[in-house]
Amino acid sequence: AAVLTAAAAALALAVTTLSRVRSQVRRSGRTSYVQETEIDGFGVRVTVGKDRARLGFDRLVRVRETRRAFYLFIAEHQAWILPKAQMEDREGDCARLRELFSAVIEKGKLKLKG
Repeated sequence: AAVLTAAAAALALAVTTLSRVRSQVRRSGRTSYVQETEIDGFGVRVTVGKDRARLGFDRLVRVRETRRAFYLFIAEHQAWILPKAQMEDREGDCARLRELFSAVIEKGKLKLKG
């Protein structure tokens, strides 16, 4: 009975979370968009349509690399995502990003694969 109750609770949580995410997407008016990201020695610049944002490396909450993407967290639960599949030179670009992030991000905020 306990396992069944735990499974039901997990399912309810998943459905509720999915519903909230879909609701936020509908309110934002964006179901898909093109994000342009420029990273240099000074920080990160992101452009989505007419919206632009610029952030210095010191203001990133953390940087995480997974098998498929780099996540640049600008808040605890908000990140810019850099999908590796969309990089022109995947291996080279990933290596350069790791090198740059290792040089400019505090070690406690950084979790890279390579």
